[in-house]
Amino acid sequence: MVRLWLSVTLLSVVLACAGHAHGYEVPEARVRVFYPKGFEVSIPDAEGISLFAFHGKLNEEFDGLEAGRWSRDIPKAKRGRWTFRDRETVLNLGDTLYFWTYVVYNGLGYRQDDGAFVVSVYDNQRN
Repeated sequence: MVRLWLSVTLLSVVLACAGHAHGYEVPEARVRVFYPKGFEVSIPDAEGISLFAFHGKLNEEFDGLEAGRWSRDIPKAKRGRWTFRDRETVLNLGDTLYFWTYVVYNGLGYRQDDGAFVVSVYDNQRN
């Protein structure tokens, strides 16, 4: 009986830890590309987020967790979003922006890997 109780207790602890470790998912990043140059990558603000980081490469996939051409920590949200901005880079139709993001949520770090965005339209409505 004690062995069964220990097995059930251990299973409960493992499941609780697994649920806690996977309890937060980094929001999918929104990519906006502007003409003639510039782009931004952002996620919505939410209580508990204290940092957003963007790592990106243009037309070249990542080989593991490289820093990339762009590698920047965003320390605070503005207008309800955590936003990385590049105002100088020209992205052409058909270009692919490869990226990964990192969020510190309630003191723990979480990644969203394997992001890819193919430029198919320009968004000139900057907010």
